[in-house]
Amino acid sequence: MKTEFSEVLQENLLFWNMWNIAYAYDLLAKNHEGYEAHFEQLREMWDFCWKAIAAKHINPDEFEQVFGKTYPAEFDDEGAFLNPGDILHQTYDDLRDTILSEFCITLLVGAFSTIYDGITSGRRYGTRAGELPIEVLYGIAASNGLENEFRSLPIVQDELAAQAKLLQDLSLPNQYTIQDRHLYRNLELMQSMQFIEQ
Repeated sequence: MKTEFSEVLQENLLFWNMWNIAYAYDLLAKNHEGYEAHFEQLREMWDFCWKAIAAKHINPDEFEQVFGKTYPAEFDDEGAFLNPGDILHQTYDDLRDTILSEFCITLLVGAFSTIYDGITSGRRYGTRAGELPIEVLYGIAASNGLENEFRSLPIVQDELAAQAKLLQDLSLPNQYTIQDRHLYRNLELMQSMQFIEQ
């Protein structure tokens, strides 16, 4: 899919990244009890990005005001956060991938970091964004004991097909909104498996 990604227009990069974040975000939105502060901080970035997509413009001051609470993230040699100043960084190293909310928070912190780095550097970003929904699906499948059948699961095949279709669309100018966050995905399949916490 990296070849197809190279055809994505610069103006569609933020949408590509947010489309790939949507599954993890929606799961967290439904399962954030006990993680309200984490969710609120992520929701602020989520809302900002969708507003920017709809406007086809990123306001630099507003971007820094929203994302600057969390990023840039600085790490030591072991990968731990230096100067963790917010709830996302303070708790990041303690988050477990066996708890759905914590699993989603971890993925979203990384995904929004990619967006921050891409926008502030002015470089293309999101080459690996399509891996995020696959990681979510793998986590759900693994929690159900389906690791060995993962690649053949209909939900995985649907996600890969949806990504391929969307990448074709993103090579052309389009007007996207938050309503398009699951474009080409089969929502029934997305809800067909539940995460089983260990």
